[in-house]
Amino acid sequence: MANATQTLAQFRIVAGKDGQSARLHIEDDSGATLELNATREQLDLIADELDKMLDSTEDADEV
Repeated sequence: MANATQTLAQFRIVAGKDGQSARLHIEDDSGATLELNATREQLDLIADELDKMLDSTEDADEV
């Protein structure tokens, strides 16, 4: 059974003590929280994808 899409309410990243990982805390509008461990490489991929999406929609930000 597929989960319904939720709306992001809060997002936080806590750096790992090793300097090569982090814990992602993602909270939806119902208060449910997902915690994920991610490597530095995974964080880099996430950042790249966010940059691409923001760059492709930059025109929508201009007034």
